[in-house]
Amino acid sequence: MTDQSAVSPDERSSGGYTQYVVLTLFVVYTFNFIDRQIVAVMQEPIKAFFDLSDFQLGLLTGPAFAFLYATLGIPIAFLADRWNRVSIISISLAVWSGFTALFGLVNSYLMLFLMRVGVGIGEAGCSPPAHSLISDYVPPRKRGSALSVYSLGIPIGSVLGILMTAIVYRWVADYYSLHGAPDWLAAIGADDAWRVPFLIVGIPGIILAVIVKLTVKEPPRGRFESVKPADRKAATLNEVVKALASKPSFWFVAFAAAIASLVGYGLFPWLLSYFVRISLAAGVAPQDALADAAIPYSFVVGGGGFVGTLLGGYLTDRFSARRLSAYVVIPGVALLLALPIYFASLSIPPNAMAFVLLGIASALGSMWYGPVWAVAQNLVKPAMRAMAPAVLLLIINIIGLGFGPPAVGALSDFLAATYGDGALRIAILAIAAMIIPAAILFLLAGRSIDKDWEAAK
Repeated sequence: MTDQSAVSPDERSSGGYTQYVVLTLFVVYTFNFIDRQIVAVMQEPIKAFFDLSDFQLGLLTGPAFAFLYATLGIPIAFLADRWNRVSIISISLAVWSGFTALFGLVNSYLMLFLMRVGVGIGEAGCSPPAHSLISDYVPPRKRGSALSVYSLGIPIGSVLGILMTAIVYRWVADYYSLHGAPDWLAAIGADDAWRVPFLIVGIPGIILAVIVKLTVKEPPRGRFESVKPADRKAATLNEVVKALASKPSFWFVAFAAAIASLVGYGLFPWLLSYFVRISLAAGVAPQDALADAAIPYSFVVGGGGFVGTLLGGYLTDRFSARRLSAYVVIPGVALLLALPIYFASLSIPPNAMAFVLLGIASALGSMWYGPVWAVAQNLVKPAMRAMAPAVLLLIINIIGLGFGPPAVGALSDFLAATYGDGALRIAILAIAAMIIPAAILFLLAGRSIDKDWEAAK
């Protein structure tokens, strides 16, 4: 199959249409993170409803989602280098949205786990074809900024997921306390308010999938590069791995991003739980405790992540004209600056200053998002631009998403006998310290990135 002729020359040269495509893919990625993070936001009500341990919660937010999400990225990217990328994204969006809605209808931990697996299967088809599409709409020296705009789906999706979920949960819980569950939910045993946000969040994604398929067009591959006919042929996994194996900077970046992701995915759900548990210990109602913590925390994640993601793309695109190592040095330095701020924010009571400090740390910890994906695109030839980020996603998500949330949960359970209510805070700080090896690996990548980038031309 071929997908090279779907966009006319006028459309390919239209800056307005390119902006529409990038923004549409950003919206898709925003839904990706709303649906992905809703479990993390609701984990305290889910923990209470199913009587789960912190480790079981970590399995839901981590491995249940991560392992098939990461491993299926490879075959889906293989397909994306050969087939219509817009169709892949649309189908994937419909699948993960459907499983998100179904998550709110199940009545056992096993079914919760399986629904999360389904969400991971669907979301595996998002980023590799999206990265490849953006690279065929945007020239090389602007990809850091374009991929940073796309990556804004992480903080924006997170903040919307936190706010929408917490507000809906509080409203529904208050309604249930006065009127009880509606008959259509009670008929399936859905007698708890935690279920409703999953239904509300999942269904609109199916509508968005149709819009994407009807309005986003497939561009020719590699149109900004001088591509030999032999290089237009989609590469095999073996060819991609062989090409990447010869580029040390890719592997430094991959494992740096994986460890940074472990910190991010480990901190995101558990920081919110940390604040919620402080309120619960003070006797606040569960729905109010979640909303009171979620509203300021959403601006920490969204505001900090938004600024950091855009700033990382802008700075690296600007300074890479002098030295390509800016794509890895800037994220490395930013991570090192974030660590003491994380420690400071958790060393004071959960007040306004604590949230401000967390916002600054979140901004610094988000600066690697766009540059990392730009590196992955620019270190390979056009025929590998879906597969290369899929390999990167595999490494990032197996390590980061697969082990980050359960590591914090397991450590919290282990420390609880000794430190009681303070166990979760210690577990969070221990994971935050992993920023140090991530930063070192980013800085090491700077030694070879110029040579590796040149070799990909």
